[in-house]
Amino acid sequence: SRWKMNFGKTKKAMNEINKAGSELLRQKAEELLKKKSSKTASPFSEVESLRLIHELEVHQIELELQNEELLLARVAAEVANDKYIGLYELAPSGYFTLSVKGEIIELNLNGAKMLGKDRQHLKSSLFGFFVSEETKPIFSLFLEKAFKSKAKESCEVIMDSAGSLLFHVLLTGVVSDNEEHCLVTAVDITERKQAEEAVKESEEKFRKVFSCSRDALILIDKETGNILDANDYTFRLYGYSRHEILNLKNTELSFEPEMTALALKEFIERIEVRYHKKKDGTVFPVDISASLFVMNGREVVLASIRDITDRLQAEEEIKLKNDELRHINAEKDKFFSIIAHDLRGPFNGFLGFTNLLAEELPGFTQGEIQKIAVSMRNSATNLFQLLENLLEWARMQQGFTNFEPNALQLLPFVTTTLQPLLDSANKKGIELIIHIPESLQVFADENMLASTIRNLASNAVKFTPAGGKVSISAKATPDGKIEISVKDSGIGMDAEIVHNMFKLDVSISRKGTDGEPSTGLGLLLCKDFIEKHGGKIWAESKEGKGSTFYFTLSGPSGQKQEEALQNTIPDSKITNPVNNLKILIAEDDYASEKLISIMSLQFSSNILKAHTGTEAVEFCRNNPDIDLVLMDINMPVMDGLEATRQIRLFNAEVIIIAQTANDYPEAREKAMQAGCNYYITKPIAKEMLINLLQNKFGK
Repeated sequence: SRWKMNFGKTKKAMNEINKAGSELLRQKAEELLKKKSSKTASPFSEVESLRLIHELEVHQIELELQNEELLLARVAAEVANDKYIGLYELAPSGYFTLSVKGEIIELNLNGAKMLGKDRQHLKSSLFGFFVSEETKPIFSLFLEKAFKSKAKESCEVIMDSAGSLLFHVLLTGVVSDNEEHCLVTAVDITERKQAEEAVKESEEKFRKVFSCSRDALILIDKETGNILDANDYTFRLYGYSRHEILNLKNTELSFEPEMTALALKEFIERIEVRYHKKKDGTVFPVDISASLFVMNGREVVLASIRDITDRLQAEEEIKLKNDELRHINAEKDKFFSIIAHDLRGPFNGFLGFTNLLAEELPGFTQGEIQKIAVSMRNSATNLFQLLENLLEWARMQQGFTNFEPNALQLLPFVTTTLQPLLDSANKKGIELIIHIPESLQVFADENMLASTIRNLASNAVKFTPAGGKVSISAKATPDGKIEISVKDSGIGMDAEIVHNMFKLDVSISRKGTDGEPSTGLGLLLCKDFIEKHGGKIWAESKEGKGSTFYFTLSGPSGQKQEEALQNTIPDSKITNPVNNLKILIAEDDYASEKLISIMSLQFSSNILKAHTGTEAVEFCRNNPDIDLVLMDINMPVMDGLEATRQIRLFNAEVIIIAQTANDYPEAREKAMQAGCNYYITKPIAKEMLINLLQNKFGK
């Protein structure tokens, strides 16, 4: 039908052309006739002949010209018709001519292919037969509106062709000129619908992820920097409402001050840690990543912000744990190094001397035996000092060392602490000098301060040649600290040793001027103890010029000064002899009992001995005039602590000194709670025992 309409239009156009050119044809015919008239004579009268000839010739020429025009028009019409038929039949869309009832009047090849049947069998069929049940009402309404409105109408339906899957079709229709038919174009939009569904599904997934994400997600317009949307977690994280956030720019939320359109591309390509600010002003660390994509025709930035406070804390904890682990490994290496070398060497010498005495004693003179005994004593002293440092260091690292600072009168405390060192200094002819003001006080833990002074002074004596000097000084500093120094005239140290002396993972062990062993462990103890007090420790030295070690402590103030004056330790220079004491030695170890008995002879010739706790209690019950009990803690039948408790039930005056190899703080506390007056560790130093008894019983 469309072909017929087009052909009719072509014919009408040709008629108009013929009518418009009729006068032109007549003019041409008359001109041709005049040319012929000049050559041919007419047998009729001149007027008649001319009129007749003229009419005949004009008409003939008109016919010839019309015939030429008709031939040209026919050729043009045939070409146009061929083109139209080609376009109509071979078009990629389906073309249908439908009646008011929806009957198929005409259709092209692609339309027939779309419906899955031969074209001849489809004519006169109802188009709605091929429309799915759920979209038939849509098609019916489309056709009705097209005939009523006389305007172009469109709709989307689902088609169901024979032997094919359902597919989506876009129908576009317009009524023909005679208003009898609807010319419909059908386009298969299945792929587009599938793409739309995929986009819709993708958007739904994105929205779910966007809403449920545990990160703050913000959509930002690339050009303006305006926030387009944000998920719920964003509001909780930053403390803003949805309305507040959507009315802010990204810079106002402190996402990135430089996140402008120009800098955005560079920002998207990096992931860095930033610090953001919440509505209440709280600052917190965030990890930001961003990506750029097109949404609804404009470029949008999706910024993902994660609160990494917990992660940074975990990383910091891991770092601390790693540092602790490295420190523990260094401690272990140091410990094994001391066990393998520094502790083993002195033991070899000590055991060698004991074997020599056991096998060759009859052949030695008194002088040779004396020299061997001195060497054995020096080895044993060095071993004991090393073992003390090892145990003290182990307790410190395991957290077993109690920190109980008190106000201390410094001069008598240092004097008492240095008493055990006098013997070593005298044997090397080293002068030990103390320069400490009598009124100077410190606030420190007694055990830690004593260990620090003992280690520094012992090192000074160890590395000072015979005839040298070691001085201990103290002074108050302008910042309220007490600075204590230990200076010697010894061999000194080079810069490398000074730099590494307080490092756990660097060995600085070297022998003293008389071959005394040194591990450097004592200096590590000093560093730990002083830093525990909040002070600092350092050294100054030059090779051959001696060394000076400094450390600082806090001085007491207010009530602590009064307590220090009330609890001042008696001056250790008191030398009044202590005589005629009645002493009970409660000790089950023969060697220890023998050693203590020899030491006690200086104070008394009336010495009682018990080998169990039960015997100690009975001795005290039967001898109420006993002045002093040296009570071993670990004894059979009844230990020393229980024995002390039993004695205190009937004798509160007797002085009981607990003695044990266990120097842990809790052991000291248990002894004091049981009723002991003092607590000393084995092996007992003679100078320490003498000083203690002089302070208690001297006059």
